[in-house]
Amino acid sequence: MEEPQIKQIIKQRAFQGTALLDPRCKLLLLIGIGCVSYFLGGELVSFMLVLAYGLFIAAGSGLGWAVKMNIIYIIVAYLNALLRYVQVPILLMLTSIIGVAALKLIPVIMVGLWVLRTTYMDDLIVAFQRMRFPQAVTIPLVVMFRYVPTLRIEYRQIRSTMDIRGISDTLWKRLSHPLATIEYILIPLLMRCLKVTDELAASGTTRGLELECKRYALRPIRFAWPEIVVSLLGVLFLAGLLLIDQTQIGEIILWRV
Repeated sequence: MEEPQIKQIIKQRAFQGTALLDPRCKLLLLIGIGCVSYFLGGELVSFMLVLAYGLFIAAGSGLGWAVKMNIIYIIVAYLNALLRYVQVPILLMLTSIIGVAALKLIPVIMVGLWVLRTTYMDDLIVAFQRMRFPQAVTIPLVVMFRYVPTLRIEYRQIRSTMDIRGISDTLWKRLSHPLATIEYILIPLLMRCLKVTDELAASGTTRGLELECKRYALRPIRFAWPEIVVSLLGVLFLAGLLLIDQTQIGEIILWRV
């Protein structure tokens, strides 16, 4: 392949802004938000975390995704606030645990799926190799990153097949007919997962995933000054949120019903 063709392929990658950061920088921010999210107790501080990372994602070809996840966070927060009026102790305890866990997971899911969408597997393999990761660690991580989008595609195909056969797939049907959900969705999905696993293994072998030699990517992979600045700002921001959460700001009730 000639150099002009390689440059044309690189230009076809439509990511911009923060999406072009080194995969190691993205993973560092993801690990940071995963650790800090569970230690924040204040409603205002937690929303600041979601809003700040939403702006970070919006600057990297993820505006629609960031807006969607922020709206979902606000809705879940208000629903969690409504639980204060539930008078049944057991139901209140169960729903409160689920609601709090959902609020803690939303920022992690928001950043994690954005990283999956904006990171190419060849870039990720090169980044892991630069970090001196062994193949026993690199291969499972790369397969896991590649498997999640594939699983979504398989689920959409199953739903399309159900629509063709006149079988509706709604939330109410899943809750009211759990056995039908297992029959029409889970079992075909599990069968497809087994087949996709074999296909991914064959694809990795064909591409030389098991080779120990040095790898290269079409786009230069380096932890340069933009990644250093973003990583430092991210660490300082997360540390600042932990400190603010211990002050009176962390006691502010943001979601009132």
